[in-house]
Amino acid sequence: MTHRAVTAASQRASRPHPLVVLVRALVVALLAAAAILGVALAFAPPPAVAATPVPIEAAEPGAASVAWPETARAAGYAVVGVDGAAEAWGSDQAHPMASITKLVTVLVVLDAHPIEGDDRGAEITLGRPDLVALGEALADNAPIAPVYDGMVVTQRDLMEWALVDSAGNAAWSLANWGFGSIDAFLDASAAWAERHGLEQTSLADPVGLSARSVSSAADLTRIGLLAVADPVVLATLQLEEVAIPGIGIAPSTNRILGEGFVDGGKTGTLKVWGRNLFVTAERVVDGEPRRIVAVVMGTIAADETDEAMLTLLDSLWDDFQRRTIVPAGTVVAEFRAPWGATTTASTLSDLDADVFGAQQPTATAEAGAVEPGAPRSEVGQASLTDHDGETSSTPVRADGMLAAPDLAWRLTHPVDVVGWYFD
Repeated sequence: MTHRAVTAASQRASRPHPLVVLVRALVVALLAAAAILGVALAFAPPPAVAATPVPIEAAEPGAASVAWPETARAAGYAVVGVDGAAEAWGSDQAHPMASITKLVTVLVVLDAHPIEGDDRGAEITLGRPDLVALGEALADNAPIAPVYDGMVVTQRDLMEWALVDSAGNAAWSLANWGFGSIDAFLDASAAWAERHGLEQTSLADPVGLSARSVSSAADLTRIGLLAVADPVVLATLQLEEVAIPGIGIAPSTNRILGEGFVDGGKTGTLKVWGRNLFVTAERVVDGEPRRIVAVVMGTIAADETDEAMLTLLDSLWDDFQRRTIVPAGTVVAEFRAPWGATTTASTLSDLDADVFGAQQPTATAEAGAVEPGAPRSEVGQASLTDHDGETSSTPVRADGMLAAPDLAWRLTHPVDVVGWYFD
C-alpha cells in the first residue's frame, strides 16, 4: 500500500475555504438570532389597551305636563334649583306688571341696601314728598299705608306694607329713600334688570300704576326665582297679614295663600290690563321639599285668576319623578387592540335621579385600560349628579376578555411586537 505524505500544502488544501467558514458562521448566527427572535416574538407581553369613550345614550325624557290657563294672556313657571325646569306660555311680549312691580322695587332696593336675618333695616324718616305720594295713591284708588310728616319707619316696614297689603305709597317711599329720587331709582332698576338678563322688564314707576311698568311671563318667573332666593323677601311674601299704623291688621292680598301648597305671592291689578298673580309654592315630594314659582298674567276676574293658578300648580307636582337615566348594561367604553381583538365595558346597575319633566342630568363615565388575556373585571365607574347635588355611581365592567394576539399576528408584525419591550 502506498501512503501519501502529509505536507503543509496538503493540510491547507483540506481546510474549508475561509469564505465557507464565514458563511457557515453567519448561517448559524442567523438561525440562532431567528430562534431568539421567534421566542421573543412569541412571548412578548402585549400592552394594555386604553378605553375609547362611548357617548352615553340616556333614557328618553318625558315632557312636563302643564295645565296652562286658557283664560290668561300669558303664564310661566320655574322650579327652584333645577336648571332648565322653566317654561312660559301664551304671549311672549312685555305686559303691564301692575302691583307686581312692587316686588321688583323691593328687590332693587335690597340690592343696594341688603337686610339679613330678622333685622328691620334702616330707620327712615318720612317727609313732605311721602305725603304727596300718599295723596297720589289715594287719587288712583290704590291701597295705602297712612303716614305723616316726621314719621319714622323701618326699611322692612315699607317692604311689608308694599308686598303684603300692596300699599302704593310704601313702595314709592322705599324707592325714593333707597336712591334719593324716583329718577335715580328708575335708572337703578334698569341697570338691575340688565344685570339679571331681564330684557323685557322695564319700570316707569315703583308702584305699578303706570302701564309702562312691564315684564313678560318668562321674565317674571326669573324675578320670582330671585325673590324666593332672598330669605328676607320670601319671608315677607309669606306673611298672612301685616300691622299698619292707622289701619290695624291688613291681610295679604294673595287670596290663595295657604291653598294648594301656596305659601307666598304678590297680586297685581290694573284697569287697562287686568289681573296678574305671582305665587310660590312648596311641597314635599318623595321626601324632598320642592319649590315652584309661577305667574299668571292678564286674567279678568279674581276667582278665575286664583283657579287658573291653583290648576297650573297642581299639574306640575306630578312632573317630579325619580327616573332611571342610565340603565344597567349601558355601554360606556370600547377597547380596540391593534391585532383586531375588541371588547366593551358596561354599567353594572341603573343610575337613577330625581328629575322634573324633561330635565335630564348628564351622566359621565371613566374607564381604565384592559390587559389582554386577563379575566373580565371592573375597569372604572359611571356617575351622574341630580339637581339636588346628589351624586350616584355604578361600577363599569368589561363585557368580555380582550383576546391576546396570536402567533401568526406576532410573526407578521415583528416591529410592533419588539416595540412592546420598550413601552
